[in-house]
Amino acid sequence: MKFNKLRIAVYFILIVLSFYNANAQEMRVFGNYFHYPKSKMSGIMREIQAGIDYGDFDDEDPLVALQLSASYITSEGKTQQHYDFDNYVLQTMSTKGFAVNTAFGCKIYNLFLGDLSDGRSVVNYFIMPKLNVARIVATEDFTSTDYHYPSNSFQQSRSRPAWQCYFGVEMGYEFFLSENNTNSIALTGSFSRLNFNKAFKKMPQDNMHYSNVNNFGFGVSFNFGVKKRKE
Repeated sequence: MKFNKLRIAVYFILIVLSFYNANAQEMRVFGNYFHYPKSKMSGIMREIQAGIDYGDFDDEDPLVALQLSASYITSEGKTQQHYDFDNYVLQTMSTKGFAVNTAFGCKIYNLFLGDLSDGRSVVNYFIMPKLNVARIVATEDFTSTDYHYPSNSFQQSRSRPAWQCYFGVEMGYEFFLSENNTNSIALTGSFSRLNFNKAFKKMPQDNMHYSNVNNFGFGVSFNFGVKKRKE
């Protein structure tokens, strides 16, 4: 990862958030859960996320909101065994991974429908491009068994870290539950390019594929207002 470019992106995000805060936008906190189903190329991924939204939610229909979030992502573990001619297990390798992810997104509501909407809407669709930075950690338990010379058997546990900066997109529908639009529930589809292989490929015993670069998932979000606009 080129940290100079990452530093510039972080500065830009802080400046934008400062501008929004200075203009007294509404602020919401949220929590959500995403599930990325198993495919031929990757195992199940699960994500728990929390963060804040800044936006003009008290308008008749919100237009744009900025989002800053942090999440914890797990990748389904895998087990691989090697046998000898007598069907005895010679080697066993068990792996799993997790990632700590931070993200900045720009949520755009009702794109291309501004002239078609009339008054406040209870349901709004949105699209949100996101810039993500993830700290990925892969763990491996490797066991080698020698049935003829047990003293040569051994077990090793190791972990390997990796960093990834990547883009993602979320799209969905948000159902507003309060008059000022600060409390809501959202049903969301997610596209993520998080790649656990960046850490797993560093394992000396690794010969399995763990994560598809293109991950599609779905989730539900709960949003709660914590700061109202100052008149």
